[in-house]
Amino acid sequence: MTHLRDLLMDSAVLPRVDRQLLLYQRRLTERLATIEDPGHRQLLRRFATWHQMRRLRTKAEKGPLGRSQTNHTKQEVTRAGAFLGWPADRGCVIGQCQQADVDAWHTESLATRRPSQSFLRGCIKTGRVPRLTLPPAVITQHPEPLHQHRRLAILRRVLNDDSLPLRARIAAALVLL
Repeated sequence: MTHLRDLLMDSAVLPRVDRQLLLYQRRLTERLATIEDPGHRQLLRRFATWHQMRRLRTKAEKGPLGRSQTNHTKQEVTRAGAFLGWPADRGCVIGQCQQADVDAWHTESLATRRPSQSFLRGCIKTGRVPRLTLPPAVITQHPEPLHQHRRLAILRRVLNDDSLPLRARIAAALVLL
C-alpha cells in the first residue's frame, strides 16, 4: 500500500506528502484504536492533531522528516497514554491530579516519563488539569561542587525555616547531610 501511494505521488496523481508523516498517521490511528477509555482516546487524538501533527507538517514543509522526529512523536503519544491510565491506578481522574501526583509520575522514572511533558503542558494550558509545575526540560548540574560552608548554610536555613513544609525540610536535611 505504501509503495503504491509513493508511485501515485511520484506520478502526480496524488499530492506529495512526506512518507514519514503518512507512516506516523497510520501508527497513530492504530495506537488510538487500542485505547479503551473514550475520554482518554479523545484527549490523545486532540493532542496528536493540534500539537504533534501541526508540528510535523510544518517540519515536513521545510524538508523530508527523519525517523527520529516521528519516533520522538510516537514516544510522546505512548507516554501520554501511559500517563492517562496512571492516575486511575492511584484512584483519581486526570482532571483531579495534584502536584504530588505529577511529581510521583516523574520521580518513578524521569527519563522515560519526560516525553509526556508536552502532553501535560497542553492539558494544563487547556484547563484539563490544574496548574501544575513540571520538572525542567533539561537538568543541569552546577559545575562546581557544593563547598562545606555553603552546604552548612543551606542546612541551617532548612532546619530553621518554618515556612517550608516539614517533609521538605526533612528530605533536604537528609540530602545535605
